[in-house]
Amino acid sequence: MNPNKWVIAILVSVGVFIALLDTTIVDIVLPKMMAAMETDIYGIQWVVITYFLGAAIAMTAVGHRNVYICGIILFVVMSALAGLATTLEVMLFARFFQGIAEGIMMPVGLLILYETFPPEERGLAMGVYGISASFAPALGPTLGGLLTEYLNWRWVFFINIPVGIIDAALIWWLMRNVLSEEKHLPFDCIGFLLASVALSALIVFLGKGQEHGWLHSDFILTLIIVFIASGIAAAAWMTFSANPLFPRRIMGHQPFRLSIWAMMLFSITAYGFFFLLPIYLQQVHGYSTFQSGIILLPGALFAGIATLMSGILSDRINPKAVAVVILLGAAVASWIFQTNIDTPRGILFLDYIFWGFFIGGAFAPITLLALSTLAERDIANGSTLVNVARLVAGSVGTSYATAVLSVKKDAFYAFRSLRTPPAICG
Repeated sequence: MNPNKWVIAILVSVGVFIALLDTTIVDIVLPKMMAAMETDIYGIQWVVITYFLGAAIAMTAVGHRNVYICGIILFVVMSALAGLATTLEVMLFARFFQGIAEGIMMPVGLLILYETFPPEERGLAMGVYGISASFAPALGPTLGGLLTEYLNWRWVFFINIPVGIIDAALIWWLMRNVLSEEKHLPFDCIGFLLASVALSALIVFLGKGQEHGWLHSDFILTLIIVFIASGIAAAAWMTFSANPLFPRRIMGHQPFRLSIWAMMLFSITAYGFFFLLPIYLQQVHGYSTFQSGIILLPGALFAGIATLMSGILSDRINPKAVAVVILLGAAVASWIFQTNIDTPRGILFLDYIFWGFFIGGAFAPITLLALSTLAERDIANGSTLVNVARLVAGSVGTSYATAVLSVKKDAFYAFRSLRTPPAICG
């Protein structure tokens, strides 16, 4: 059966949607998970970071329909385990392998869509893909709030099970498994191991730095040394190896390099905000999980609209112009975002709408710019590098947001205690 391109787009996007939804749907329930898992902000951040870590490590997956289905099945199984977890260790195990599943699905899904749509509609294809890539993380906190309000926080994981099973079954039934006729070179195990060690050390020391006192900790210093050594070794191997993990010619394209940097800077901001805002709204403003989700809903809807619009515009005008305007708007929106304790709810609504619109619109033109300069044989590897950049930057943004939240919360509670009159004991 050879389904319509829109059927393929919908089926692939559903899988990508639930995978990326889980990058942020847990953010809104982290305060509740802290109590259930008996941990603090430094421990609970790893529910987010281990997901990014697993995904970044698994991003070298190649293939087509069958590989994508394997990713969905693994994601469903690990969602069930995460929903049943009663300890932080089990939760982190499940989240790591959820991330592995996303790392399999994301580059393969992007490749399927890129090959399904003709060249003149690839901006639209990136917009469709971007609805999942940008709208899902933006919608995550709202959907998490609704599920927690009417069911309980474990349903942020259980909701993936029926959706994932149905999507995998439909993909198996409706899509052909297109096998590449090109002869694949042997997998670069050494490059993969060196890159994985470097990424893991980077993500762990960024996530644990604030908790351990940064350079005052021998543990953090060891991680930094491991990161530097393995990073240099990985760079040297990929520079001089006859069969590197990623073809060296890919990074020779300046638009691709610039797009990778843009994706990283954009993702640091986006995922830092996604992590920080739900906790901020609940622990500082005192909103319930449901109220926090509702505050974030309009911004998520505008993010979805902007994603599709920017993809369509990228087909009609220079995607570089679209990307520049959107990224400048995102910078302004991030700078003016109001986060004072006395900020009214209406201002929070408007700020998040403005911010969500520009953040949502950034993914499609950046991705199109990255991939449009590459030869067809390099699209799969280009897709992988774009998504690795997103994930590594996302973990950096989450770690930074945790550090900011910890410092600012201490200052906030100290300030509030100074304004509160001492209790009068009778």
